Amino acid sequence: MSNRNKTAGKPENKKLSNVILEYLFLSAAISLFTFFFLYSTSISLGDNYLAQKGFILTDMQQITFQVWARSICALASLLLFIVIFLSVLGQRLSYLITITRSVEQLHEKGMDYDIPLEGNDDLTRLAESINYLAAARRELWRQEKVFQEEREAWIRSLSHDIRTPLTSMLSYSEMLHSKDHLSRDEMEAYINLVYSKATQIRQLTEQLMDRDRGTWEKIDDIRFLAGQFADEWEELLEGRFTCVTDLAGMTDFSGMADVHALRRILDNLVSNVEKYADPSYEVELTLRNEDRRLILIQRNHIRTEGFGSVESSRIGLENVQKIAALYKGQADISDDGSIFEIRIILNIPECL
Repeated sequence: MSNRNKTAGKPENKKLSNVILEYLFLSAAISLFTFFFLYSTSISLGDNYLAQKGFILTDMQQITFQVWARSICALASLLLFIVIFLSVLGQRLSYLITITRSVEQLHEKGMDYDIPLEGNDDLTRLAESINYLAAARRELWRQEKVFQEEREAWIRSLSHDIRTPLTSMLSYSEMLHSKDHLSRDEMEAYINLVYSKATQIRQLTEQLMDRDRGTWEKIDDIRFLAGQFADEWEELLEGRFTCVTDLAGMTDFSGMADVHALRRILDNLVSNVEKYADPSYEVELTLRNEDRRLILIQRNHIRTEGFGSVESSRIGLENVQKIAALYKGQADISDDGSIFEIRIILNIPECL
């Protein structure tokens, strides 16, 4: 389609054989004109010269003179025909050599080269076709590179999110191992948390194997779901940070949501606090809604001691931004060097 558009408006390419015949007829016409011009001129000049000198040629001498004149003019016209025909034909042969060398340039430069277009015949069409194929190959390579980069970024994203609940499971296991006595309520709470994180890891691995791309489901009470997430966020950080949650701005409403994606947001927020937050200050989580817009705000002081030893890849925050985009929302980050704040806005669709 693009190749047709590119050549639209141009005259139709001629066949190379027709072009050669045109060169042949043109060369022959010029040679014939030259022959008759030279012959008539030479006869006229010869007659005038002999008349001025007072020579009178016999019939035999006149015929001989004309034969010699015709032979010389014919030889000159033949040489002119050969020169003209080979000259114009050589231009197309030279262009064929240019195409051959350009194909070698395409191979050396990885298709990043265009053959110059000359004339309007089969050779020109050949050059256009090669340029089109080279452009198509470059576009294919570009799309493959983009696809590969997106695939690698997606795998890194899910791998990062898999490590987050796995780290939480290890932390819970260490806490269980370190405590000598556990009440039944504490045991059930830890088991539920471990089970929840194991289920989340399974869902993430299914996404990694292309078995699942997320499931949207009807949530009758978004406020209740937000409260559950706030409680889980606080449970994941308790004992290490002073957590403050605020749900005063939440009202009851229903909508469609991917709970698994929301849990990924929660885990990335928790992971960011564990890596970079200063435990000597409170960590704040605010949830509120404005009509159908669910707003999550996490705010914490940034840890300075030992911070340089923690490598920040920002994959978690990028994952949060991508998930927010699925909800046609956004995630804005504010960092003044001492206080970190992330504001997430999610547009909750109405129930189907």
